[in-house]
Amino acid sequence: MTGRAPCVSICLPVYNGEMHVRQAIQSVLTQTFEDFELIISDNASMDDTQSICLEVAAMDNRVKYFRSEVNRGLAWNFNRSLSWHRGAI
Repeated sequence: MTGRAPCVSICLPVYNGEMHVRQAIQSVLTQTFEDFELIISDNASMDDTQSICLEVAAMDNRVKYFRSEVNRGLAWNFNRSLSWHRGAI
């Protein structure tokens, strides 16, 4: 990642979250504070999570989407989402 680091990084680990991930993302994006990045770490979801996240990431450059090809568990995905941050968490 290049450019100036955001003030805040928001990490969103997700697995098969199609029912709620769009609402969670929109909740972050509609905040009045705008100097942030939203890091979504998808732990090999098998539902529509990937397409939802890619759609949103294409429309807002503050959203960064990373997907694992293999589910490695909740703790791994949580730690992975933190590993991508550039701002304060």
